[in-house]
Amino acid sequence: MQTKERKVFALKNRGIPRVSQFGHYKYNSVRPGLKDHIHFKTLEICYFLKGKQFYAINEALYELRGNDILIIAPDTAHSTGMYPEDKGELYWLQISLEQKKGPLCHLPAEQSDVLLQSLIRNSHLAFKGSLKLKSILKKLELELQKPQSVLGELRTNQLLLQLLLNTHTIAENQGKAPPTDRVKLIDDFIQEHMERTIFVDELASLVDLSLTYFKEWFKKQKGIPPKEYINRLKIDRAKSELLSKHTITQVAFDLGYGSSQYFSTSFKKYTGVTPRSYIAATRHNT
Repeated sequence: MQTKERKVFALKNRGIPRVSQFGHYKYNSVRPGLKDHIHFKTLEICYFLKGKQFYAINEALYELRGNDILIIAPDTAHSTGMYPEDKGELYWLQISLEQKKGPLCHLPAEQSDVLLQSLIRNSHLAFKGSLKLKSILKKLELELQKPQSVLGELRTNQLLLQLLLNTHTIAENQGKAPPTDRVKLIDDFIQEHMERTIFVDELASLVDLSLTYFKEWFKKQKGIPPKEYINRLKIDRAKSELLSKHTITQVAFDLGYGSSQYFSTSFKKYTGVTPRSYIAATRHNT
């Protein structure tokens, strides 16, 4: 299935045993959320390159940002919870655990099992990826868009094996990195000044960085520009306040928005629904 914003490749006919699907989306606006679903005897790895996305797995809620990886264990119900599929860029890979489908990437059975068990052991843990993984993902997508050939199958198999081995190494050696002191300082400042307009240059001054360098540094840390990050935090706060404040207008003004109309537009941009619809749907489900 191919569209401008979403590509899905079925690999069962490309000579790659056990790897059932490879996909990529790059959304410029929010989409309806993913409903609860299960991949039968299939491991899924999500590589989130930029933006922000929530995943609900069992009773846990995971917040993915730029350069995060999340491994979802086989036969595990997962969804985006009450959240939409947010704007951003994500790759995913699905791998069957059924041995009758052949050796993973043509590996000997023992090596295949060891690699898969290692990945499963690190499931339901969000951790940081690397630029090398991003490069492999891009190369793999380009290869899969070429006409099928024997050499193409060899290159695809090699790239998949590199991807899995690098993911295994990063998962084993690196849990999700704790926020730096600078990031915590910025988060605390935003939370304390949520009631007014927060300017990017004052955040840069707060951590003693030039505005140009700060924007680049911040995007590497959070996966999104600082202005978008501020807006998202405000919308997160708005979700709780909409259920306790008397009016939408009051929530808008309390969060530094110039008008309720501008607030409603921003709220829908990041959630996919209007404040009024959000209130009605949340109260209906409680």
